[in-house]
Amino acid sequence: MRRHWRSFGLFLGPAVAAVIAFGPTPDGLEVAGQRALAVVALCVVWWLFTPVALPVTALVGLGALPVLGVLEPGDAFQLFGNQAVFFVVGVFLVAAAMLKTGLSTRMALFTLRATARTEDRLCAAVLGLSALLCAFVVSHAVAALMLPIVVGIIDALDLGPRRRTAKRLLLSMAWGTVLGSSLTLFGSARTSLALSTYEAWGGTESIGLLEFSAATFPPLAIMLVASFIWLRVRFPPEDLPMQPALDRLDSRVQELGAVGRNEIITIGVIVLMVVVIALWGREYGYGTLALLSSGLLFAARVLSWEQAERYVNWGIVLLYGGAIAIGATLDKTGAMAWVVERTMPSEMGPAAALGVIVLVAIGLSEFVSKAAVIALALPAVLAITPLLGLDPRVVTIVMPVAAGFALSMPTSAPAMAMVYGTGYLKIRHVLVTGVPLSILGAAVLTAFALVGWPLLGIG
Repeated sequence: MRRHWRSFGLFLGPAVAAVIAFGPTPDGLEVAGQRALAVVALCVVWWLFTPVALPVTALVGLGALPVLGVLEPGDAFQLFGNQAVFFVVGVFLVAAAMLKTGLSTRMALFTLRATARTEDRLCAAVLGLSALLCAFVVSHAVAALMLPIVVGIIDALDLGPRRRTAKRLLLSMAWGTVLGSSLTLFGSARTSLALSTYEAWGGTESIGLLEFSAATFPPLAIMLVASFIWLRVRFPPEDLPMQPALDRLDSRVQELGAVGRNEIITIGVIVLMVVVIALWGREYGYGTLALLSSGLLFAARVLSWEQAERYVNWGIVLLYGGAIAIGATLDKTGAMAWVVERTMPSEMGPAAALGVIVLVAIGLSEFVSKAAVIALALPAVLAITPLLGLDPRVVTIVMPVAAGFALSMPTSAPAMAMVYGTGYLKIRHVLVTGVPLSILGAAVLTAFALVGWPLLGIG
């Protein structure tokens, strides 16, 4: 059935794109904009049905732009070389060093060993640690690190698929990772993508690393606390003996041995990268400084290129590069502004408009790549912020954070796909649990953006 579904999407995408590209041109839209929308339609259908890998879809969309006459070939591929793409590469390389040296594993094990005294403390530690690690490591790498540790604890406690604690631990890991991906610019590429989109749009007041984190920390902290409480309500403690889990963690810590030279160098590079990006990121570009910092790992022989190739998800890099190019094309041709002007009434008040933007970003991110949501929708929303009475900086920060509040579907994030893959969770479990939390997140984020962020000079 799934194969037929994908085959259907494979042919549906080009068919929809052809109808849009070669049909009558609507009033107020140029032919280039019409065909840019056709490329977007192809990508959205393929991202939904996944007949091919997500990065392949982005690259096909990039190649279709010059073929359909939307852009010259040189202009289309120039858009791929965005600062955000190279920032992602630099962050992935640092994450690769953390995984390869065992630094991230050591941090996770020591934290869990110190807190795994009761079920509540263990689940809180998994949730908080997953979020905290995303402040330094890209979120899907954190999920890949934490999942085997959590599964090992579940096995040590002899928890079957029907046990509440197993579900609670897995969702604590997944939700911590997804929510934590918006804490800093290092947790996901969509945040740097949003900032680069804002700058390309012509934003005059820049958004720095510290400013972004100061704005996002309060609503994310509330959501992490709410996640812990809600998961405890949905999956109450079972009064399990925790000693088997402690023994399992102890043995894993002993296997790592003493802290080594490469781990110390990796810590130094991470600290250096955070400092230079905070101080000079606006002047030299986040991508530039991330690449220079990650280069130190190769110079110190902490990481070799062969190892980097194994640890870095190059597919995500290609996906973001293609999505950036397509999103920028929609902005250049005026296509997305045309769509938004006809779908979002300009007379809508700022609070209502912001609430709609947050809900749409969450809803789309449940089914479509978060990078694609930012790349395709943010340029259009920025274009009409004057009509809506919104500060463009507020919208730029809100959208990637809102995308991180998609907490239900396996398509919403790699962490969610991973926990679904364990067999402990079904769609019905997470829909009933995740949707109410996402709605709460929309309300919390909108309230902070309207009331709290102006106190920080944003809005």
